[in-house]
Amino acid sequence: MNTQIFRPWSALGLPALGRVTFERITYDSGMRVHLKESGSAGRRLYLDFIQLPTAIRIANESMRLVSLQLIPKEIETSFFLVENSDFLAWLHNDSLGIYKDDPIFHLAIVTDEWIDIICNEKPVLVIEGR
Repeated sequence: MNTQIFRPWSALGLPALGRVTFERITYDSGMRVHLKESGSAGRRLYLDFIQLPTAIRIANESMRLVSLQLIPKEIETSFFLVENSDFLAWLHNDSLGIYKDDPIFHLAIVTDEWIDIICNEKPVLVIEGR
């Protein structure tokens, strides 16, 4: 039974962002997720992770049909903090629990591509455009 809870994530300190589309991910000493706002605004959004996240998983949303049913339908956002995360449970199990005391969390970015990120710090949001 899937007990994951997807809560809208607005920890970036800005008004709630609507739905976004995924463009790409680039890596340097950290990681940047390139996104674009859906709709007329069409601003480019970047989530900058200063350090590489602990784990990342990307799948087409058609491969996440069970999880997709857990997304609140009335919420118009692509950003979620996942409680009771199966992905985080997998990490703890597979690493023999060495991260269990670390302040890590599971961030899900739900677009046509579903991006799951386990990290220990909030990304920096950069907005370009109109």
